[in-house]
Amino acid sequence: MKRYFLPAHPALRLLACAVVGIGSAFALPVSPFAWLAVALFFCLLTAIPLLANRTRLPAGNVSALSALGYHLAVFAAFAFHASAAYRFAPSPSVLSWVGREVILSGVVDERPVEVDGRARLLLRASEVFEEGRRTAVDEAVKVVVRMPRDGRLGIREGEFVSVKGALGLIAPASNRDEFDGRWHYRLKGVHCQLFCAGPWMVRQGPEQSGFSPVRTVISPLRGYLTSAIDEHLPDGAERGFIKGMMLGEREFVPEALYDAFRLTGTAHVLAVSGLHVALLAYALNLVLQRLRVTPAGRWLSLVIVVSVIGLYSFVTGNAPSARRAAIMASVIIAGSTIGRKNYALNSLAVADLVILVFDPLDLLNPGFLMTNGAVAGILAVYPWLSGAVRDGTGLLRRLARWLWSAFSVSLAAMIGVSPVIAWYFGTYAPSGILANVPVVFFSSLAMYASFPMILSHGFAGGVAELFGLSSWLFARVALRFVELFSRLPYASVEVQPGLFGVAVFYLTFAFAFPALLSKAWGRLVLSVLTGLNLLLWHELMRPVPEPPRMVTVNFGKDIAVLLLSGNETLLVEDGRKPLDRERIRRQAVAWGLAAPTAVAGVVSPGHDEQLRAAGGGFVTESRRFVISRPADRVLRIDRKPRPLLFVSGLKRLEQADAGGADVVLWLYRFSGKEWRSLDAWIASARPRRMLLVPGPSMPHVQRGLLDRFASERPAVEVRSRNRQAAWY
Repeated sequence: MKRYFLPAHPALRLLACAVVGIGSAFALPVSPFAWLAVALFFCLLTAIPLLANRTRLPAGNVSALSALGYHLAVFAAFAFHASAAYRFAPSPSVLSWVGREVILSGVVDERPVEVDGRARLLLRASEVFEEGRRTAVDEAVKVVVRMPRDGRLGIREGEFVSVKGALGLIAPASNRDEFDGRWHYRLKGVHCQLFCAGPWMVRQGPEQSGFSPVRTVISPLRGYLTSAIDEHLPDGAERGFIKGMMLGEREFVPEALYDAFRLTGTAHVLAVSGLHVALLAYALNLVLQRLRVTPAGRWLSLVIVVSVIGLYSFVTGNAPSARRAAIMASVIIAGSTIGRKNYALNSLAVADLVILVFDPLDLLNPGFLMTNGAVAGILAVYPWLSGAVRDGTGLLRRLARWLWSAFSVSLAAMIGVSPVIAWYFGTYAPSGILANVPVVFFSSLAMYASFPMILSHGFAGGVAELFGLSSWLFARVALRFVELFSRLPYASVEVQPGLFGVAVFYLTFAFAFPALLSKAWGRLVLSVLTGLNLLLWHELMRPVPEPPRMVTVNFGKDIAVLLLSGNETLLVEDGRKPLDRERIRRQAVAWGLAAPTAVAGVVSPGHDEQLRAAGGGFVTESRRFVISRPADRVLRIDRKPRPLLFVSGLKRLEQADAGGADVVLWLYRFSGKEWRSLDAWIASARPRRMLLVPGPSMPHVQRGLLDRFASERPAVEVRSRNRQAAWY
């Protein structure tokens, strides 16, 4: 096995087995106990030939059966690990208290984030208190606290708190292809969230006894870094950028600026990742260079560098990207210290294996895949690209070499990571190939200028001010480049490949790129044509789903409706926030509808757009929709094949003439009286379909009664904030 399959990359072999195992745990309907039995069987299959052949085979050699059993055992072990982590919950679990008001006590597990009038934190709950009874638990819970205007929570990571609120399940995605909070947190082992009405429901407990690294080291150091940045950098986007880059506090970056980073493919500089860890490791190596001349000095240097990198990872929130970068840097530095030859791909695989051993579900994290795609692209493509421009002695030659090298790194990373970004987020940023060169350069200078600012903050304020000004200047230049590239045409292009397309891209690249390096032109052309044919035939053979005639778009308490007639789409209600229009457009694409050509409002006719008056009503440009308003807050839309009636309030519905239309009804209260009235109206009008939209202030008891009403009538459904209604 060693002779025939990746002999220089044993960790890469194991990583391949681990990845297939984790994928199989989700793809196959197999219980964790079955995977455990399979893993034990392959362990026996490995051990028995080893014992039988211990005298027959030379030292260091194993039989093919043992090697096969060993890799299959790794595969099954990771499948069991992933399946158990995903399917099992601790016992007792806070899931037992879902739907009830409780008091949770525990330690704040992550840095609280306050944004959009909400404070969000992760609580490692150790106790549940309800009706005078205390139950010990050990489970992470997401906590959401409603904050008053200009209010601050004042809670730090590592503190012991008690929080009172309503416990519920984490909401899934509101609309198709949007962020799924339930899936995201389940991969982190979090199943529930506690909603707290205000900060007065959060009480800090007594300081815990004993040594705590978070309270004793990490939180004070983070406070020191924050105070250094706040004191020596003027308030503004530049300070928010430095905080996001050095501390991972992305919430301080203005939303418009973050969108510019996302459009230009440079948002990675705002996440503490390989770039920042590499800069820190490089600076430490320069400082400790004199120490590395002796074996003892090299080991001491290793301990210092690994400790500082690990501490920095925890101070910045210990994000997966920072953990991966810290582990990989430690592996590479340790290999050079002990004199072992390092293979970069093997070091990357070791870092990934360590991450997956502790958390196999991290494989499904977009950050994990993007980090590996970018690093693998740089390792594979950069040496070939950078060699196109050779180094020289002249100033212009060296400058050209540096610029080409920086461009090669950016292009290689984009080749590796772009398919993953397009798959997860539906966008590709061509401008990122060029934008990353100046943005990464000036971001690195800003970070390097911040190091002496932080070191001199406590004792030399003037020196810290000087370096703070330098850091601010470099950050300002980086932000100007981001804004410049974000305004370019086609800075970001929408593209949404499926998993099949992403897999074909990477497989084609894996076969075509070695052929390009070896100048095997026939194999190169064959690889590319095979990949293109697979993509073409996959698109031709894939069935095209029929678009719905009506689909809802959820915005929390609000709702919009997309209507289709022929090839034209009409939007009813357009949301309240500026970004709602963009969400509506994305939903139209996701459901196979054309972009809306006109807007009609139910509650406020002032929201009408692109409607033309015609005979007491309105029509769209193609006249496929005829809009009329028989009464206040009543909207009738005639179209093929069936008209729709939008009504706000049950009394208005009783006075309106349905005329065979499907109905969308807003209800603000629902008791026995409304039950009887609505039941009588349905029996009289007999609508084919009816959607009931509960008002935002409807009590939970009445909402439950409304759900019961709809469950007894197949033609009636209740609007859900977490599920779209689609009528065909």
